[in-house]
Formats: sequence, C-alpha cells, structure tokens
Amino acid sequence: MISYKSILFSLVLFTTISIVNAQSKAIFKENFKKDDLQKHWLSLNGSWEVKDQTIRGNKDANWAILLCNKPLPENYILTFSSLVEPGAYLFEVMLNINRERFLGILLNQFENRVAIEDRGLFANLDMPGSLIHSVGHIGTMPKVSRPKVHTWQDWKIQKAGNEFFVWINDEAITSFKDSSGFVKTRGQFGFAVNGKASIKNIELRKLREESALPPGNFKGKPLIKPFFVFE
Repeated sequence: MISYKSILFSLVLFTTISIVNAQSKAIFKENFKKDDLQKHWLSLNGSWEVKDQTIRGNKDANWAILLCNKPLPENYILTFSSLVEPGAYLFEVMLNINRERFLGILLNQFENRVAIEDRGLFANLDMPGSLIHSVGHIGTMPKVSRPKVHTWQDWKIQKAGNEFFVWINDEAITSFKDSSGFVKTRGQFGFAVNGKASIKNIELRKLREESALPPGNFKGKPLIKPFFVFE
C-alpha cells in the first residue's frame, strides 16, 4: 500500500521538477539529421559537410567558420560535443556576435590551454589567417592549462548576466565577468577552427529566474600567470 508520505513526496518532487523545467527551456536543437544547412547555418568560409549527424569543418587560408542564425537569449546554456583533430591549432566557440565583435572561447591545442578573449571578425580575405583577431584586452582575460584530448569532448557554456562559465566533460574549466560591457546582449553564436574539427548534439537553452543566476559552486582551474587587468 502506498503511504500518504510517499504520495506527498511524489507531489513535492513533481512540483520541483516542473518549476525547474519552466525556468530552463530548450529553444534550439541541432542534430544534423539533414544535409541542408541553409535553414539554420551560414558557412562563412572553409568547407563544412554533414555526415552521420555530425558537421565537419576544414579550414581554408582563413579558418573554417560556421555561424548559427538563432539569436541568443539574455541568459542561456549552450551545450555541444566537439572532436578537434590533432593538427588543428585552435578551436573556437564564438558567443554573442554583434557587429563583428564577439567573445571567443579558444581551445588552444598548440599551447595546451583554454582561453577567453575579446574577438573580432575582419573581412580581409587577401591576408591568410586574418579573418579573426583579438581586438584588445577587456578586464581580466583568463587562460588555464588543459592537455590535448583527441576524443569527443562535451562542452557546457553558461551566460548569467555579464558572467560566463565553461565546463568540458563536466569539469569546471574557467569563467569570465565582463565589467566593460564589451559583450552585447543577445547576438548569435558560431564555431571556428584553424584546422579540422567535428561538432554534434548542439542545444541552446533559455534560462529564467533562479536558473539564470550564476552557479554558486563554480570553481575553475587555476589561471595561468601573468594575467592582466586593464582599466
């Protein structure tokens, strides 16, 4: 016989789950089940092909860049999986792209680190490698050590107000607080690779109320020193 306490516990649990789900809503999913990228994606340069529910990018002289036409909400969680080939120097997540400026999260396989930088797109296709640049430091730009991993890696990136948090394979990697206002609300997101990489299982979730608050228990890896604070 089911007890009154069991029924009450089930109701409380159901209510809690319902509240959490209401505060976090999936607004975009991409599993690359179709070969046609025209609906949601813009291939800016390089070559991109869909195969086995995965998008595969290969750079030309100016990276391989793929942009999503889905606007980002004010607070969000972006998850996806990436497989970066050993010969790729950089794999970059492009966040809150507005008027050619964006926040870049760089997986640097040459220097074995993950970095967050203020970035910009420059349409100078005559100069090899010139399409993406860092545009100047804004506050503390974190860099942390991370060894090369040539297997699929699961990313989770959260934006909470003017703060960004990065996990890879459920490990807290690094965070950044934009006190300068460089990162504009909303914008778009995308990916860039200086080499070859594959991406799959992309999901964008809109956060509201309590779920939009910064994670209180986040502790990233130690920062690489020296790092600088610019006024």
